[in-house]
Amino acid sequence: MTEQNRADGAAPLRQLAVGACVFGALVLLGALLGLVWWQFAPRAEGTALGDGQVFTGTTEDVFAGEGYFVVMTALAGLATGYAAYMVQFPLARRRLQDLRLAVLVAGFLGAVAGALLTWRVGVALDGGVHAAVGAAESGATVVTGLHLDATAFLVAWPFVFVLQYGLLDAVSIVRRDLPGVPPPPPAPPEGAAEGAVGQEGGDRTPRDGGLPPAPPARGAPVAVERDPSGPEGTGR
Repeated sequence: MTEQNRADGAAPLRQLAVGACVFGALVLLGALLGLVWWQFAPRAEGTALGDGQVFTGTTEDVFAGEGYFVVMTALAGLATGYAAYMVQFPLARRRLQDLRLAVLVAGFLGAVAGALLTWRVGVALDGGVHAAVGAAESGATVVTGLHLDATAFLVAWPFVFVLQYGLLDAVSIVRRDLPGVPPPPPAPPEGAAEGAVGQEGGDRTPRDGGLPPAPPARGAPVAVERDPSGPEGTGR
């Protein structure tokens, strides 16, 4: 009884520990992606208008930085959703504990935090470029720094993470191999079930399928077998 209570008390702690590891891994990945975004995203050139304003026109480089952000975070959501489900699968089976919800919630929150870190780290690393644009005189040609005007792109990572995670969980449901969920007990064979019903119901039908012998009618003579070793046999 004591061991069972300890196991029940350790189950939430284990879910919390696994969720914290997933959250921390995604946050760290978000910071690294900010460095990658800053390193590889192209910058657009424009004309300074003063007070930090820049006219860039409608060139491809104007939207390329945000496009890189969306593609990188969406791929991160796809990879982390797959990795999170595959990691919790053996952990859940090892101690027969369902970790799917804990990992899903932690992964979603980690994806939101990771996307925010990717944005802020990339913009912060371009701080010198933003300072140069702010100090440029009107009419000067400048290179713009990284920015994210469409903040709705921040949902790409958590959305793809949940979509990928849910798809893998749906596959597990169809295959009936959910991690941490004990399989249902096997159904008894049909013959054994019929035999059990017959015994419980008092079925006395002969095994050969025939009808049971009918009792003799009242008043009818009953044949009695005589023992040859009885008195009559001895008198002979």
